[in-house]
Amino acid sequence: MTNQKQQNLFHIILQKFLPFWPLFLVLSLLGLILAKVYISKTVPLYESTAALIVNDEKKGVDQSQLMESFNVFEAKKIVENEIEVIKSRDVIEDVVINLGLYSKIYSSSFFSDYEYYETSPVKIVLQEPLRTISKVDIEKVEFSVDYEKGLVVMNGDSLPFNTWVSNPFGGSALKFLPNGFKKYNKDKTFNFNIVSPRVLVDQILDNLYVGATSKLATVVRIYYYDPIPDRGNEIVNQIIESYKRATVTSQNSLASNTLNFIDERMEEVGKDLSSVEKDLEKYRSKEGVINLGEQGNLYLRNVGDYDRRIGEIDLQLSVLNKVEKYVISKNNNSGIVPSTLGVDDPILSQLLQKLYDAEIEYGELSKTTAENNPLLTVIKNKIENIRPSILENVRSQKSNLLASKSSLSTNSGKYNEALNILPEQERIFLEINRRKKSIEDLYDFLVQKREETALSFAPTMGNVRVIEKAESSLKPVSPKKSLIYLIGLLLPFGLGLIWVAGKELLSTKILFRSDLETEAFIPVLGELAYVDKPKEELLVSQHEDLFIVDQFRRLLTDLDLFDGGETIQTVMVTSSIAGEGKSYVSSNLAVTLALSGKKTALIDMDLRIAGVTKLFHLEDEVGVSEVLLEGVQLNFGIQKLNNLTVFPAGAKNLNSSNLLNSENWKELISKIKNEFDAIIIDTSPTTLVSDAPMLSKYVDKTVIVTRHDYTPKFILQHIDELFLRKKINNSVIIFNGVKSRGIIKKGYGYGYGYEEPLEEKKIRRILRNILKPLR
Repeated sequence: MTNQKQQNLFHIILQKFLPFWPLFLVLSLLGLILAKVYISKTVPLYESTAALIVNDEKKGVDQSQLMESFNVFEAKKIVENEIEVIKSRDVIEDVVINLGLYSKIYSSSFFSDYEYYETSPVKIVLQEPLRTISKVDIEKVEFSVDYEKGLVVMNGDSLPFNTWVSNPFGGSALKFLPNGFKKYNKDKTFNFNIVSPRVLVDQILDNLYVGATSKLATVVRIYYYDPIPDRGNEIVNQIIESYKRATVTSQNSLASNTLNFIDERMEEVGKDLSSVEKDLEKYRSKEGVINLGEQGNLYLRNVGDYDRRIGEIDLQLSVLNKVEKYVISKNNNSGIVPSTLGVDDPILSQLLQKLYDAEIEYGELSKTTAENNPLLTVIKNKIENIRPSILENVRSQKSNLLASKSSLSTNSGKYNEALNILPEQERIFLEINRRKKSIEDLYDFLVQKREETALSFAPTMGNVRVIEKAESSLKPVSPKKSLIYLIGLLLPFGLGLIWVAGKELLSTKILFRSDLETEAFIPVLGELAYVDKPKEELLVSQHEDLFIVDQFRRLLTDLDLFDGGETIQTVMVTSSIAGEGKSYVSSNLAVTLALSGKKTALIDMDLRIAGVTKLFHLEDEVGVSEVLLEGVQLNFGIQKLNNLTVFPAGAKNLNSSNLLNSENWKELISKIKNEFDAIIIDTSPTTLVSDAPMLSKYVDKTVIVTRHDYTPKFILQHIDELFLRKKINNSVIIFNGVKSRGIIKKGYGYGYGYEEPLEEKKIRRILRNILKPLR
């Protein structure tokens, strides 16, 4: 059952669109031609890719403790943050400047430009690349190279290699460096132009993609697309180097600031130590103190321990004061973050690092973004949210430290009171030694931290490791020829399908017999093919087209007028609007009946237009209108063929309704019925006058003619209304003028008229309901 439905659907689609195959063929060929032109005009791009590993604290990748001890200031990294750093404008700008991408050397031809990169005769270097400006009135500068003399000829001037000269584009000076390619003749000319690095940064970012290989991996892969594979590889490799250099610079900046702080502190502590040593030396010389008792030594050790701890607290308070001052005095500007040396609080260090990163990001973004930009506002709010957290942390630690210091001072005071019991000389001596011991311990602590900080100046670069250097694809990745050709083939084909289907579905005219069968209550008797003939050749008696004759014979058979039918004698042919072919249908029905041997009368009751009269060239003859006005007589009928008598309309009459109500008409139709075997009456369209409903009671059958691609669909409502109000008796519909579907129309093909399969009817009904609002 399923296979049968699929076959039916395939048959429907084939039947629906196959007649338009020339259109689809032309559109597909045109699409392929356009695809070929697009491919030939599009610059091919090669893909350069590299991969590196970033240590992510959230994904379990960490360094060994030994490596961490060598680089105490290295911050933990997050892959997503590092991806943004790699794509930052500062990193890409550094790439542009280091590779000298701001200069482009090429040669022009009639069809295209050829850009030199590795094979360029010279390399152009700017003295200050960031001062480069682009002038609209100067697109390129022509020059030639004389390697033998070491000169570049530009604008008539001979310029030596490795010499700064004025920039024809304005801005920074430039110089030409030999690139090693001497194969070019000195008469060959080249062109070059200079582009601002800031413009190139945007271009590189458009062709750059950086992303993690998966959610769980810390491998970052870099993709870059460039028309020149070697240049793409160099750009990717330089991006990695610039990123690594930026990372080292950030770490060294923090370490340098810490070293400066330690050096200043050591200088102060050194002065204090020198002073206390001098005091001790003077006191020993003056008082002659050499040895102290064991009790004094015990007190001294306890007091010294308390003082050392108080000294450490003072150091931590000093560091916290500097951090507090740094946070309070900042104004969204990036700067050197103060060291948290001696403060064992990882939360404070992380908050300071986040503040530093946010301020760096704010500073970079503010260079290229308006002050009221939402991104800038988000970063500014982030900075403002971090600062209170830092201040709260600092003040909380200061409060705790001050409480500890108070407790230690109290305990130290107790031991000091105990020392007062000792002899004055011993007390003074112990106090001086205590001061000395405390200062020495502090100095040793600073020396240790200084060495740790100095080691961080030589980072191991263990946080970034390149696992794949840049390598370009062997073939261009863009444009994809197969995809372009496929689109070029299918897109026009699809547009053709839409045009064919939409043209029929959105049409307001009757196109299919199924439209009549589904929308009208009156049954459809049959179809008549479209005949492309001059008006004077439309009668079947005047040509030997058996196909047309056979159509009318079939209709007469279905009307019970052919092959000895006895139940039907009088048939009225009408239509809804003018131009649907009712006169053509009625005339040929009468001619076909006459040719079969039946004595036939053809009455033209369309007293306004008189289509039958004109078709038989009887305009000047006496007709129905005169007879109904003056009296009944049958001798006005004109015999046009054997067994065919035509009763012309006569003079034009706009009051036909009164004539049809007269006794003359009743007498006339009665006599014609007695005289002839079959009667065909052609009458006015039903939407213009009421002639057809008035004549309906005098006939056995009413034929309503509709015309393919001419009769509006809303006319069917009028036909249904006549049927429901019983204004027309025993009526049927003939679908006239059915044309062949498709581009090539040959013969009398029935592209529209034949019965549609049930599946296609359902499809058309569904699509029609969907597209109703578009009509």
